[in-house]
Amino acid sequence: MRHLFRLAVIAAASAAAFSVSPVLAASSSAGSGPVSVYDLSVLPSFSGTVAQYIPSAGGGVTGVILSDGEQVLVSQDLSWDLPRIVKPGEKISGTGLKGKALPIIQAFSLTGPRGSRSEDVGIAMPQHSPEMVAGPDIVVHGEITHPLYNIQGVLIGAILKDHTVIRIPTRDASKIATWLKPGAMLYAAGPGATGVYGTAINAHQIGPDAQQLLSVTADDLPPPGPPPGSPGYDLIKSAETH
Repeated sequence: MRHLFRLAVIAAASAAAFSVSPVLAASSSAGSGPVSVYDLSVLPSFSGTVAQYIPSAGGGVTGVILSDGEQVLVSQDLSWDLPRIVKPGEKISGTGLKGKALPIIQAFSLTGPRGSRSEDVGIAMPQHSPEMVAGPDIVVHGEITHPLYNIQGVLIGAILKDHTVIRIPTRDASKIATWLKPGAMLYAAGPGATGVYGTAINAHQIGPDAQQLLSVTADDLPPPGPPPGSPGYDLIKSAETH
């Protein structure tokens, strides 16, 4: 009997330890994200209404476009929290660095309409390095509303009137900048994703229409090696140094 009483006491203590008070539950459901060790309040503030997400070809997001056309670009840290913080049609505010001449903002903190907040915690990671996206081509076409920039302010594509995002390798985007102006028609094909955040592709063919297409090569492809049968085909350069 004493053994059974001891088991009952242990069970009651375990239940109490794992129970969550209503106050704690409410605080954890508030949706606050990571907090930076730096004082981000000294940065310029911004606010506006979200017109759309900027989706990536891999199915995530890299920022939002405000109703005034400004592109709010975020790091990979913030990109995970962004859809939770705000949705298209809602107000967003935050702090960040505004472009000198381009309509871009590099955001370091974001606050949504329901009080959800997240900050860039400053982890050193690549700023949305090119994604290896496989799968069948998605063909898109329509009128351009905005040129698309990356977080460094480099032209990397265009956003269509139907909110589709077309991403282009940086070395090719500069060559066809005249095709990427608002009001121009654009046709593109490449692998990508269509989901809750919108449609985005990494174009490998692009042009003003289907009859005038330019082939482009993804930024993340390795350089071509020697052709099969050539003297250097079976050599591995990294192995030669050891």
